[in-house]
Amino acid sequence: YAKISGGLMESMFGGIGGEVLYKPFEQTFAIGAELWRVQQRDFDMLFKFRDYKTTTGHINIYYEEPNTNIVLALKGGRFLAGDSGINFDFHRRFKSGARIGAFFSVTDISKYEFGEGSFDKGFYFYIPIEYFFSNHSKPLTGFGIRPIQRDGAQYLVHAKHLYGVTDQSSKFNIMRSW
Repeated sequence: YAKISGGLMESMFGGIGGEVLYKPFEQTFAIGAELWRVQQRDFDMLFKFRDYKTTTGHINIYYEEPNTNIVLALKGGRFLAGDSGINFDFHRRFKSGARIGAFFSVTDISKYEFGEGSFDKGFYFYIPIEYFFSNHSKPLTGFGIRPIQRDGAQYLVHAKHLYGVTDQSSKFNIMRSW
């Protein structure tokens, strides 16, 4: 699978980039890569930009354990602040559609710049809210906590990550939901 995007990616960055993903239909693993060239947006959130430009990208490896529905994700590369490192994310998906997970990141940013050394961590959960709508849809609402919200270990937030888009079309997920 492949994706190319350009424009205002998130509240603080705009740019261009892409993502590729190899995800065999009959397997519970996937491997992908993403690369983005972005510029920081001005604080008024309109169409002006600041001087900060960076290139960010990661190699991503995913594995879903079939018996427990736990998804492990390992992402290594360069983050938005120019720091390089690894992010480990794991979550469990329940039959209801709810997901609960946690993550931690280790980067090469200094303890002085980041506050707790080069270590970032947090947890999150997503709850399906489709039961509150009359038409069929799969919306989720979520919440996450990370004790330190600084620049280290920050990803570019872009819509529709390929793993999330293609996840429901794997043989394992089709058979589980049958």
